[in-house]
Amino acid sequence: MYDRILLATDGSPTADRAATHAVALARQSGADLHVVYVIETRTAYDNAIVDPETVRENFRTEGETALGTVEDRAGPELAVATAIREGVPHEELLAYVDDHDIDLVVMGSKGGSAFKTVLLGSVTEAVLDAETVPVLVVDDPDRPSE
Repeated sequence: MYDRILLATDGSPTADRAATHAVALARQSGADLHVVYVIETRTAYDNAIVDPETVRENFRTEGETALGTVEDRAGPELAVATAIREGVPHEELLAYVDDHDIDLVVMGSKGGSAFKTVLLGSVTEAVLDAETVPVLVVDDPDRPSE
């Protein structure tokens, strides 16, 4: 059913939960798993207090940790390709989908920062709105039931 599955991760608990689903789906379908972490570039850190290069390196380290966690979960029997990209998250994810002929995107319903979501809009919503590929949205485990 699926040959290439993309997991979008930011290392948040919701993304971790999405990783569980993505790994299970990749195993069940025999698909290759692609895991992408995007360093947001729209947030400016140009001031005397915060060095933009330090912030960028911190994000890169967070991304490497998030990707490594998914690789460990997948184990050696599952083919996993990882990437850290920089840019506008939904644009980078959609470009990756096109570049790698992705069949399914798996992502959390919200990222690590609710404040950032208010400022920048929902990455998940933007990927869903693009309607270029099926998207499995995994809900936040801490969200109160309605």
